[in-house]
Amino acid sequence: MPASNLSEIVRPFAWLAAFAFLVGFVSYLALGRPAAAAGEGARQEFITSGPASKVWNLPKKI
Repeated sequence: MPASNLSEIVRPFAWLAAFAFLVGFVSYLALGRPAAAAGEGARQEFITSGPASKVWNLPKKI
């Protein structure tokens, strides 16, 4: 198989891969980065308490 024929076969797949990478990277920047770039102020902090069961809250001797 000549090299020119092989490059003609591979070229559409290379363009498709490049286009898919570009779409994925742009959507990552558009959708993923703003949530991470919002910083600490926009993030909700969740306050969790200890276990509700008294069995779990046994006094410990250290």
